[in-house]
Amino acid sequence: MAQPDPALAPTSGNKQKTPPLAAPKNSPLSRRVASPFISTATVLIVLLLWWLATSGTGLIPPLYFPSPGSVGQALIALNTQIAADAGATLLRVVVSWVGGSTLGVAVGLMMARTWWVMAALNPLIEAIRPIPPVALIPFVILWFGIGDDGKIFLGALACFMVMVVNTTVAVTNVPPVYVQAARSLGSNTGFVYRRVILPAIIPEILSGFRIGCALAFAVVVAAEFLGADLGIGRLIMQASRTLNTSTVLLGTASIAVMAVLLDLLISRLSRYITRWSANR
Repeated sequence: MAQPDPALAPTSGNKQKTPPLAAPKNSPLSRRVASPFISTATVLIVLLLWWLATSGTGLIPPLYFPSPGSVGQALIALNTQIAADAGATLLRVVVSWVGGSTLGVAVGLMMARTWWVMAALNPLIEAIRPIPPVALIPFVILWFGIGDDGKIFLGALACFMVMVVNTTVAVTNVPPVYVQAARSLGSNTGFVYRRVILPAIIPEILSGFRIGCALAFAVVVAAEFLGADLGIGRLIMQASRTLNTSTVLLGTASIAVMAVLLDLLISRLSRYITRWSANR
């Protein structure tokens, strides 16, 4: 029978040391550092493909999709006008988004807290929610005219519907053990909502804010198509009537830039507010 090698036998005075584990390559720090480079590279590749398909090879005629150079020329020609239109659109979006989202969160909390408010408002909200806000544009023009009030109302209505449903669902998804633990310590209903439920639903509420912001842009610009003194929607509609696709694409890109910047601001604010979360 073979005897074990004494050199391989463990001894009490000589314990085998395990090598330290290497840091994972997909650590959050490495992803955070690499993410901006990947995003920038993606944007540059898309711009390069755009140039190749239009100016570089002429594969796409300018009427169907303008080249980067023609969009740049349109930006130079409309430098002050595009700034005024973008400012008007951004103001309408921000006012409608803040107003509609705030009211939606307040009503959602009331519905989640009081059963008779839920019974009274839920059928109305569920009936109105599937209706696209742009379908109400003829009525809004009759009620408010073509001024800012109607466009802000439509954007606020869209954000309200998103946030009221988001809030009620978020409150429903709060683990009951949190509420039971607070009540077992003698907390009343108001304290439970302020110190338990509200902090628990903040991440979901902030996610709803991002969705509502994008929806506010879509609704406000669609309302500007049908009539406005200033606004990106008005600029795009006027340019489309003369087949000025460079200005159309410039207006579309302006909406994208404003939406991305506002979304980045909301994301940074969300990370700061929810820095206590385990997922951050």
